[in-house]
Parts: sequence; C-alpha cells; structure tokens
Amino acid sequence: MSQKINLRVWLKIPDAEAATVKNTLIRRLGYGHILSDVKKERLFSIEVDGGDPLELAKSFAKELVNENKESHKVYVDALDYEEDYVPVKVALHIEDGEAISIRERLRRRLGFSNVVDVEKATVWKLYFKTLRPEAQIAAREIAEKLLINPHKDSYEILSR
Repeated sequence: MSQKINLRVWLKIPDAEAATVKNTLIRRLGYGHILSDVKKERLFSIEVDGGDPLELAKSFAKELVNENKESHKVYVDALDYEEDYVPVKVALHIEDGEAISIRERLRRRLGFSNVVDVEKATVWKLYFKTLRPEAQIAAREIAEKLLINPHKDSYEILSR
C-alpha cells in the first residue's frame, strides 16, 4: 500500500519573491483594501511504497531542506494548513523536470527504491483582512492574474 509524504518547506529568512508579489498585488493591482500579506512555501508530495513514512520523511528532509535558512513540516497521507490565510497551490500541468530529477535522485543516488513518484508545487499563502467569501473570490482572481502562467500551470485553492 502506497503512502504520500507531504513535505512543506518555507524560508526562515525574508522571501524576496513573496515580497515582490505582495507589493505588486497591493500597489499595482489594487488589492490593498483586502490583502494584508503574502508568503510562499514549497510543497513536495512524495509517494512511497513501503517503509516507515516518518523515517523516510526525515531522510527526504535532509536532502530537500536547507536547515540553515528553511523550516519544514511533514504530513503523511494528509495536508493541513493554518486557518489565518488562503492557501493557493500552483503546480505545473505539463511534465515537471525538477520533480522527475528529485524522484530519480532519491531513487538512484540515495537508494530509496520505494519512492514511486514526486510532485512539486508552490503554495502561496494569501493573508486577507477578512476570510469571508470575498477572500476566496480575490484568491481566485489573484491566482489567475499573477500567480500562474495558464500555458503551463494549474492552481487549486486548498480547503482547510
């Protein structure tokens, strides 16, 4: 029976890309009345067939997380987000060369033959001044206007 290890990774240091996105949304696209902050994290979803998923997650984190500047959290067969923002998951809907490279590195170089697949995504954490339905509508607009390239990306507003 395969299991999915979800590894959430975010910067401990200031994130220039997230700051740029925040400034663009507030100053240029007019979301200042509803948006208060933007943060970003990487999401690795690693499907494994066999083995202790928590032990495997520790090994994967050593390979995929730079402990000097990043923090991480692990979930097995689940994925939870905090309540104070709207998480927007952006992933390639075309073949993801980086995810394939990570899968092959885990399998071949590091010997984790039980790694079935790896998916990689970016989760944009949109902090709104209100989490009423307007925030969901704004999150969808923001994803479509700025966060994705429709030729290669898809997005999902993650439920909490």
